[in-house]
Amino acid sequence: GIAYRGKSLFECNKELPKAPGGEAALPEAAFWLLLTGEVPTDAEVKALTIELHARSALPQNVLATLNTLPKDTHPMTQLSICMLALQKDSKFAAKYDEGMKK
Repeated sequence: GIAYRGKSLFECNKELPKAPGGEAALPEAAFWLLLTGEVPTDAEVKALTIELHARSALPQNVLATLNTLPKDTHPMTQLSICMLALQKDSKFAAKYDEGMKK
């Protein structure tokens, strides 16, 4: 079956922090585990959630692009299109334009 860093999904759900009163592990906890290989503490998950929320603003051009798509566009297609639309504000693209080698 599926495993994250050697832990089964059952083990992950058992070991990872949950929302107060929740039964399922928080997505941020699973993300932490995937990135670090460590089971996060409640405080680490809370700090990560705050950091992700602080970075969650979308540029207006991305929202405009999303709003022009047909309503029945598959969610993964929407995600792909919006990810490509983020390139306009990419720090990497700006550096490449300045001559940084890829």
